[in-house]
Amino acid sequence: MFDLALIAFGAFLAALVIGSAGFAFAIIVTGIWIYVLPPAVIVLLASICATLLHVVSVWQFRRDIEYGLLWPFLIGGVLGVPLGALALRYVDTLLFRHMFGAFMIAYGGYMLLRPRLPVVTLGPAAARIADAAVGWVSGILGGLAMLHGTLTTIWCGLRGWDKRKSRCVYQPYIGFTAILVMAMAGFNVDIALSQLGLYLLVCLPALAAGLWMGLRVFDWISEERFRRLLLWMILASGISLQF
Repeated sequence: MFDLALIAFGAFLAALVIGSAGFAFAIIVTGIWIYVLPPAVIVLLASICATLLHVVSVWQFRRDIEYGLLWPFLIGGVLGVPLGALALRYVDTLLFRHMFGAFMIAYGGYMLLRPRLPVVTLGPAAARIADAAVGWVSGILGGLAMLHGTLTTIWCGLRGWDKRKSRCVYQPYIGFTAILVMAMAGFNVDIALSQLGLYLLVCLPALAAGLWMGLRVFDWISEERFRRLLLWMILASGISLQF
């Protein structure tokens, strides 16, 4: 019973973060679920839950999505996720998590001390290439360690997009790549369907409550507070990867 309660709590907390910031589900739940679930099951369950959350959340913003901005990221993600999954066989994932976490800490801490984010100005063709490259690297990070949201979120901020425009790029991208990760994880995890169904049954009410509350926070928060919220999330996520 305690295990199920902890799974539900992790789902609620991560859904609250998804609703308010649009990313970091896997990082949040991994820090909680790791005490009661094996890593392979966490990857599968987290990818399923994250996919459900992103589909519902993206639906809320469907009219604001600019597909001309989104598609380069998606193409990069399609090419990147399989490489990340393949790299799992050869890369020391613990060392990788520590190194990437250190980068997140350095970036988040540095940007919190600056009054404004720098804006990257690129021509149309160069911007699409850069966006696709970010999507590709983020896809690799997703297939390797379910970190497909962080770099994309940082890049959208560097592009100078406001909170809604940024979210309407990085969240559909995260949801799309989560589906790819889920499909690949499903072939590699040995778990009974009845057990997985029980975990999902416990998670669904917590996911719904957390997402509803998080979306209310997103509507309420100002542009500057949203920027700082993302930076604090990046900093906290980087710290969590050190443990």
